Amino acid sequence: MAACLGDGDHTTVTRGWYLALLALFGLLALVFYYPLALVLSMAFKGPNGWSFSAIESVITDPYYVHLILFTVKQAAYSTLLSLGIGLVGAYILARYNFPGKRTIRSLTVIPFVLPAIVVALGFILFFGNSGYLNRTLMSLFGLPHPPFRILYSLVGIVLAHAFYNAPIVMRVVGASWEGLDPSIDEAAQSLGVGRWRRFIGITLPRLMPAILSSSALVFVFTFLSFPIVLTLGGARYATIEVGIYTLVRTLLDYNHGAALILVEIVISLSFTYLYLRTEGRMAIVTQGSRRMPQRALFALPVDAGKVLIALYALLMGVFFLGPIVSIIIDSLHSAQSWGIANYAQLVSQRYSPFLGTSPLATVRTSLIIGSLATLASLLVGMTIAFFVVRAKIIGRWAIEAALMAPLAVSSVAIGFALLRGLSGPPLRLGGTLVAIIIAHAVLIYPFVVRVLRPILEGLDVQLVEAARSLGSSRLHAFLDIELPLLRRGLLVAAVFAFALSMGEMSATIILIRPGLSTIPIAVYGLLSARQFGAASAMAVVLIAVTAIAFISIDRLGGRRLNA
Repeated sequence: MAACLGDGDHTTVTRGWYLALLALFGLLALVFYYPLALVLSMAFKGPNGWSFSAIESVITDPYYVHLILFTVKQAAYSTLLSLGIGLVGAYILARYNFPGKRTIRSLTVIPFVLPAIVVALGFILFFGNSGYLNRTLMSLFGLPHPPFRILYSLVGIVLAHAFYNAPIVMRVVGASWEGLDPSIDEAAQSLGVGRWRRFIGITLPRLMPAILSSSALVFVFTFLSFPIVLTLGGARYATIEVGIYTLVRTLLDYNHGAALILVEIVISLSFTYLYLRTEGRMAIVTQGSRRMPQRALFALPVDAGKVLIALYALLMGVFFLGPIVSIIIDSLHSAQSWGIANYAQLVSQRYSPFLGTSPLATVRTSLIIGSLATLASLLVGMTIAFFVVRAKIIGRWAIEAALMAPLAVSSVAIGFALLRGLSGPPLRLGGTLVAIIIAHAVLIYPFVVRVLRPILEGLDVQLVEAARSLGSSRLHAFLDIELPLLRRGLLVAAVFAFALSMGEMSATIILIRPGLSTIPIAVYGLLSARQFGAASAMAVVLIAVTAIAFISIDRLGGRRLNA
């Protein structure tokens, strides 16, 4: 750590910074760049040497073309539905005041931070043909058949993605909407401009950067989605991620899997580039000293708008709470009886054929991976955060982009890269617990950087310089001054990283070997075996970890996060 802190102030390029950069790139080269380059090079290999046959096949074969087009299609539909749900919620939070508003605003982040496999399980239990929603409606209205048949279809995938991503739109756009200066709108109103014309001509253009930003995030997340599509889509509704998983884990067709990864990276980076170009041209300064006035939601008179808001709240309550409550209820049901039998199995050391190990070993493995991955991601993330904030080096933005490169690669691709890159010399870690820990650390350290960077930017560097002028070493200045000030941010980052690691499935399912299982893998295995009670008990553990992490982040100052 002493090297990464450097030997001078934040404007000086010293030997310490170069040593830190060398160490960081050496580490990332070993566990990210080299494995990824090794995999991508397989896309250009044929039976007789270098060849473009795999890439040509991926971009011309009807099956792969359908896979790519369907991935873009479901991501577009998911983004549109997330926008529709999120914009209405953002409007309500921005324009109305009501009891419990702060709590509701905080709770909107919970669906987003839930592990994806938990969301998939909740949708099966709640929206399935024999799910709680259909059974309730059939009982109330005497219906002979389930009224909703949405699972294992494009509709089910899009709904699950909207559940997962609509809170992003709600929080990002809602925060921007609340901060709009109402002066321009009031001036237009005084000139007789109608409500809808003011919204289209004044409010919407000022909200467009936030809408574009949240839409881009949702599109990328749904484009790279894996557990939800794998569970709710099946072979008929497979996406690129599911196609890669099938090729490399089932068919062992590494060349076409690598070619598909290359195409996926090109498409995702292209959409990201177009978004950044569009956002830069459409950005408008909209904030002012005044904030948008708010109306009391429950005050009289009751008009059509408030009735629609109440209907929206009811539907969203069912939509968001139904799957989570279904998991909790189902976890208490076992063999036609109610109780804690499913939870008792979590501490059992008996071998389970659905897990390939015992439930207790599965929980223990997840805790070990989560703890060690969190520690590793904190060390790497804090080093990068210090470099990004403190070092003034020419081309720092390019170096920062290179250090944060794992954000641009899907989890399945990283898992496949580590499977190939770590299986051979010099490490030979393929199929081991260490490989999974490395994968988790690579995936979550960019989020640690995101948490720590704004906190570091807010620290007064003059405190460190004053300590140095009094004879304190750079390491002692860090330990005595900066570390105590960073303590809360480090706790937030650690809790966030641990929750992400506990819920990670995409890379893990590529790297996992028989006899080694984590909680998300166990949930998927039990769900595939139709062992819903046991799967729900495992999922409740993940929900509890997520809830504890969310409450801790909220109390430790996590509102600084723009999740």
